[in-house]
Amino acid sequence: MTLFGRFLSRGRTRAAGRILARDPSARNYARMAHAYAASGRLEEVRRICAEGLENHPESTELRRMLDRTIELLREDRLRALQGEMRVSPRPAVWRELCELHLEAGRVARAEETACEWRAANPKDAEALLFRAHARVARFVADRRRADGEEAFALLDEAAACMPGELAPLRLRLALASRAGAWIEARRTVARMLELLPGDPALEARFRTVASLAEQGGDVDEALRTVERTGRLADETGDAPQRATERSVRPTLKALASDVGVRAAFYVRGATALVQGQRGATAERTARCVRDVIDHSRSAARKLGLGQLHFAQVEGEFGTLAFAAGEVGAGAVWTTEQPQRAHVRAVEELAGESGEQGESA
Repeated sequence: MTLFGRFLSRGRTRAAGRILARDPSARNYARMAHAYAASGRLEEVRRICAEGLENHPESTELRRMLDRTIELLREDRLRALQGEMRVSPRPAVWRELCELHLEAGRVARAEETACEWRAANPKDAEALLFRAHARVARFVADRRRADGEEAFALLDEAAACMPGELAPLRLRLALASRAGAWIEARRTVARMLELLPGDPALEARFRTVASLAEQGGDVDEALRTVERTGRLADETGDAPQRATERSVRPTLKALASDVGVRAAFYVRGATALVQGQRGATAERTARCVRDVIDHSRSAARKLGLGQLHFAQVEGEFGTLAFAAGEVGAGAVWTTEQPQRAHVRAVEELAGESGEQGESA
């Protein structure tokens, strides 16, 4: 920024600050944040937005600005870490890279980074632990039994490489508890008590999971139940469905009502929401669409193409366009080429972070 630009920027922020002092409304907090954003002072933008949200938690504009600012700061830090990695790769840099990717919800990228870390430092067991973190996050998002099994296997390997460490056991306990594998949770807490004998919090947790384990719940049974129902053990029966219906259904309905659209889908884990079809036809089509998306994701990883974002399948049936995110996937089945609005809609569905919805 030029000297004249910095002068103008300081003038704008001072003026916005005086207005905010007289009237600390959400609108004036946003005006102050915009003034700092214009000068590129992202840390100040974050501070002002956080302060404004403390006083006006209902402000969607401040929340949106704060989220966007955090995302930009994270991207800046990622670029800096990638530069450090080229010059001086070391565990602290690998660790922060994995943490930032997980924080941003980039589960696939976090796991790739952990694999690269492990390949570069085969003796560093912490890389295994971060790979397990990513696989647990993938299981929680997609509710797939295979991801849960892989997470438990990685945690076994991490625990073997980190004897006496609580970190892999804590993550294993969290995974077992969320999956409802209470027998495994009881076994894990018992191992933690061997490392921290007499810890009151662990003893209380042991009593809780021991009572739940009496009702059963081994790992295989728990993972199959999660995949079948689409719900984790700590989720209530109806709340996830209501959350997804509120957030996803309007987009699906709008898609399905367009001319030339045969059906619209939101896929997450083992379940899906469908608009445009009913009954057994909807269930059969949803299973096929889910399989297409899952196989496309797997093929992209095996070919080294990275994470699948958008793909389109064409044939005599028409066109199936779908976008895949870290959490869910959106798809639309059209008789002709999908319109730009259709593509934007499925990308919006792929970015949906609401909870799991009803079965097709």
